[in-house]
Amino acid sequence: MARILFGVMGDARGHVTRALTVAQQMPHHEFLFVGGGTVHELAPEGYYVEDVPMSSTLYRDNRVDIVATVSKASRVLLKTRPVVDKVARVIDLFDPDLILSDYEYFTPLAARKLGRPCVSLDHQHILTHCIYSVPPSQRLSRFMTCFVVRRFYSYASRFLITSFYDLPPQDPRTTVVLPPLIRNEVAGQQPLQGEHVLVYQTSPTFRRLLPVLEETRRRFVIYGLGEERSRKNLVFKAHSKEGFIHDLASCRYVITNGGHNVVSEALYLGKPVLSFPIADAYEQFLNSHFLRENGYGDYSTDAIPSRELFDSFESRLDQMSDSVRRGSFFGNRHVVKLLEEMIARGGQG
Repeated sequence: MARILFGVMGDARGHVTRALTVAQQMPHHEFLFVGGGTVHELAPEGYYVEDVPMSSTLYRDNRVDIVATVSKASRVLLKTRPVVDKVARVIDLFDPDLILSDYEYFTPLAARKLGRPCVSLDHQHILTHCIYSVPPSQRLSRFMTCFVVRRFYSYASRFLITSFYDLPPQDPRTTVVLPPLIRNEVAGQQPLQGEHVLVYQTSPTFRRLLPVLEETRRRFVIYGLGEERSRKNLVFKAHSKEGFIHDLASCRYVITNGGHNVVSEALYLGKPVLSFPIADAYEQFLNSHFLRENGYGDYSTDAIPSRELFDSFESRLDQMSDSVRRGSFFGNRHVVKLLEEMIARGGQG
């Protein structure tokens, strides 16, 4: 049995879901998680969590609230030295055989202070560590986002990137791109092709989506916009892991923002995706861009969606479904194999 210390960004469930999936795939090892926010949801699963402050991305009107996000991050950065010292002490006491970080700020810095290797396991570093091109309209967003990722989150010694789109790494010696991690509950589903459409929104403010949905013939099952009384063809549901997975596995296609985990789970279950990436969230735009490039779906950056967008998307559903069936969206075994090899090498990436 090995000891694994895992720093996890806790501003949303995607990072935590990925970390929990890794731990569940490696039950013979002991895990200690470091993080804040939703990372504490791992405690009821039987894991110990060491609390540290965290920055987070804040949203308003379906776009990143840059001022609020920077303000919160600044308050966290002021605590860097004492928190790094704290995490370093935790590392010394726990003496892990492997140190991982899923976009967590303090863990790689503490590992570096102690002269120990730290392996990054996330999706965000596809932005900075892989080769690709994007539309010119995104150059400023790319520059700003990649500056933040490189400046604050790139202190690991090796980078494992899980992604539903395969891009060549800039440096194959330090970076590997693998298919996405899929949580056990989703991997165990038998997909069905129903007639409803699943709608999931990270930010509950994109309500301009609703009027155009009411104009279409489909039934829409909606998560993330709060609990409302169902009307016409719109069914609003409260957060429920089991309910969400059931509705995902049985839908015709998915409407969501551009979050990597939800998109990956939809594709794993054979569902095309129509994405509305949150404005100024460059990673979400990139995910949406490669949905279109690979034929797995489409996206729109329009503040007010049009009926024509949905008509065009539905006219191409069969073609997109064929593309999705040819994709590779299950990286669990690949990731675990690499991590086990690293443990065998004494935690070296």
